[in-house]
Amino acid sequence: MKLNATATTVIVFSLLIAGYSPFSSAEKPHGPKAIKVSVAVGTTAGEMKFVPDTLTFERGNYYKLVISNPSPHAHYFTSDAFATHIFTRKIEVLDKQGETIAELHGSVNDIELKPGAHLEWFFFPMTKGQNLKLLCHKNGHEAQGMLGSISIIGDL
Repeated sequence: MKLNATATTVIVFSLLIAGYSPFSSAEKPHGPKAIKVSVAVGTTAGEMKFVPDTLTFERGNYYKLVISNPSPHAHYFTSDAFATHIFTRKIEVLDKQGETIAELHGSVNDIELKPGAHLEWFFFPMTKGQNLKLLCHKNGHEAQGMLGSISIIGDL
């Protein structure tokens, strides 16, 4: 389907009014409000698990997935399929004071978090998917039970 200049202008203008801009990574107070979902990779006791180990996101919403590592071990948050079902707006890597020290843009399917690390992943779920595999592939952690699943639901 080919769009004429007027249709393209209307679509771009509608996205800008809705608060989406591909040219700015700052969260806009008038833009879409991100729904915060938190997940820990590992536990303070060193357990090999995701907390929670099941995540569900709904199409049509905008999310901020806060991933933290309270564990004394480094862990991966890996889900190849998840990356193909979402549009990543940005990932912010935060320091111990919660200040952004780095931003990532584009498709990401594998993130290693060192002990004490945390980040915020801003994304839009785009296509439905059930039981998308989530795992930590570091040093046999998957074999020790560090597995989870991600589902994307919705009618849009």
